[in-house]
Amino acid sequence: MPRKNTETPKKTKAKASTSTPKRKTDNTNGKSDKHRPKVSRLLLTFCLKIVLLITVVVILTSYLLMRYALTPVSETRDIQGSYNEMFSEFPYLRHWTDSLNAHRALLDTTIYATDSTRLHALMILAPKSTPNTAVLIHGYTQNAVRMLHLAYMYNRELRFNVLMPDLRHSGMSEGNHVQMGWNDQSDVLLWTEIANRRFGGHTRMVVHGVSMGAFTAMCLAGNEQPPYIKAYVEDCGYSSVHDIFKYRMRKQFGLPSYPLLNIASQMCRWQYKWDFEEASCMESLKHSTLPMLFIHGGGDTYVPTDMVYELYQQKPRDKFIWVAPKATHTRAFQSNPTEYRHQVRSFLNMFLYK
Repeated sequence: MPRKNTETPKKTKAKASTSTPKRKTDNTNGKSDKHRPKVSRLLLTFCLKIVLLITVVVILTSYLLMRYALTPVSETRDIQGSYNEMFSEFPYLRHWTDSLNAHRALLDTTIYATDSTRLHALMILAPKSTPNTAVLIHGYTQNAVRMLHLAYMYNRELRFNVLMPDLRHSGMSEGNHVQMGWNDQSDVLLWTEIANRRFGGHTRMVVHGVSMGAFTAMCLAGNEQPPYIKAYVEDCGYSSVHDIFKYRMRKQFGLPSYPLLNIASQMCRWQYKWDFEEASCMESLKHSTLPMLFIHGGGDTYVPTDMVYELYQQKPRDKFIWVAPKATHTRAFQSNPTEYRHQVRSFLNMFLYK
């Protein structure tokens, strides 16, 4: 009989697997590396757009500053309004101008400059024939009518012939912008020739400017002088267009001059063929040989009082200075008319009547 196999079958142990399970690959670093160029490009694009925006804002602001300064919105073209304001401040001017008109002694005069721009001036004849003549140059955003108080002093009190030009883009003169007194010097020189011929050909002339007109006078003083100009009076003028714009930008708008003023100056060069840096009277004063009276207000914060001392130092000789205590801009006459008249009379007695 066959024997039963009592052996139990051996259980085979499963071999432990020696292979390690595959780890999931971490691709986060790889993904960030792939994204970095894209982020960098976006950041660069953003920065370039910011720079472009700032550049546009700076250029636009510079242009607007130039337009604001050189084509100001003012009442300079309102001639009747200017008369009314002068009559209100100086009531005696109304009767005087009425008398001048009645005697045909207050004349409108028009000439054409070398570039065919029409220029206008007021001319006042002296009560009696005289070679003594005053050319009065108005200030920024003003016109010839605004000089009537000084015309009264010269014509009514000192018995002078008077000529008061409207500078370009002012009063009744043509012009596409205010030249800040710089290029106006050639027009004023032309007006002095007209005045000399009109008043007899052998005039003794004083050129008297206020504010921007004073800057014009100082620029003109450094040129070769015609024989009939004998003296200059400058009342609260500035040293240069760049300096006064720089000061006004900080004082009026709280803006830095760089780079806005530099760009505006270059724009002025492109559009009008002159710039703010070249428009200075400092070199002209160094070469000025004719006597000059410097007048300024001690309380002037529009053209700072310190500026007159710089101007005075530039003039080599035959110079006099009077600072009207506490007077604000262009108000030296109004603050002390008696002393103003005395200063002008004394100056002219020394140099005009020789």
